[in-house]
Amino acid sequence: MNIHRLLKYATSRSLPRPVKLLGLWGLHVLRRRNIGIFIDPVMACNLQCRMCYFSDPAQRGKMRGIISDNRIEQLESALFHRALKLQIGCGAEPTLYNKLPDLIKRGKQSGIPYISLTTNGQRIGNGNIALQELADAGLNELTLSLHGTDPDTYEYLMPGAKFQNLLALLDNIAKVRQSHPNFKLRVNFTVNSMNVGNLTADKFWPLWPDGATPNIIQMRPVQNMGGSTWTDYDLTPLKESYHQTIGAVAAECRRRGIDCIYPSLENLEAVDDSQDSTSSIIEQITYCYVSPSSCYHDDFDIAADTYESYHKRRHTARFLLKSAFSTGKSTNRNASKKLNYRVD
Repeated sequence: MNIHRLLKYATSRSLPRPVKLLGLWGLHVLRRRNIGIFIDPVMACNLQCRMCYFSDPAQRGKMRGIISDNRIEQLESALFHRALKLQIGCGAEPTLYNKLPDLIKRGKQSGIPYISLTTNGQRIGNGNIALQELADAGLNELTLSLHGTDPDTYEYLMPGAKFQNLLALLDNIAKVRQSHPNFKLRVNFTVNSMNVGNLTADKFWPLWPDGATPNIIQMRPVQNMGGSTWTDYDLTPLKESYHQTIGAVAAECRRRGIDCIYPSLENLEAVDDSQDSTSSIIEQITYCYVSPSSCYHDDFDIAADTYESYHKRRHTARFLLKSAFSTGKSTNRNASKKLNYRVD
């Protein structure tokens, strides 16, 4: 069985707890790839998007640091050999890191099957970053943070951004796909009362030029996570226009064969801030966040530990076996709230 499918099978929500945890246990003890590495190499952003904490001076002031070359080398030695995916860019703008091609090459040379970059795309669109170089280095996917499809909405919600740079980025993607036809584009669109109209058929689909159609589109309603200048969290406009906007984009995605992740009308405001213990265990082992000052878990020493030495010390194999045959309880999430999405 393909390793990606094995991990997906092991963690499927429809499977009983023992099957999920025994699947993860098997990957763990067989020394197969079973973690996702999510890295912010630079804790900064070139924009101050209104729905993001970088729009708040106090929050922005707390975000600082650039990952060192030594830390990248330690990360490569400690964890790259167990990674199924390397996600570059999580809570900051990774194109401000000037060694992106090297980071991607290191990931590919270590055998990481899938490497993705989450970005606002401005520094690619204005020519500061060469997308072709990143794709040649082994980048598989670009995840584009997008808050509008017309110039006024886009530039208002993303202060510091230029709509022309967005258009140039999309042209770049079309060119890259000529030499890398499997290069994927994922779009993350955060919907609010101001930009929901950009999801109508005449506003959303004309944005994408030939060769730069998204492979995956994710739409999520804005949430009040604190620490931003955005204050309008009324979802009434989203509900009233749902079938002409979010629902219409989802329907067109089905017609075009584009993967779409979106909330149903009934679940537009339904937020699940609980997490069952099985998912918590899986996340604890498979989710690895890395920044200039943190890596994986608080007790993980990136200078001395490897995945194997850390989990041997933690007796993780025994813990997974024991947990597979015990009953877990739901817990509250400590991280971001999770919306109830449909996936088509």
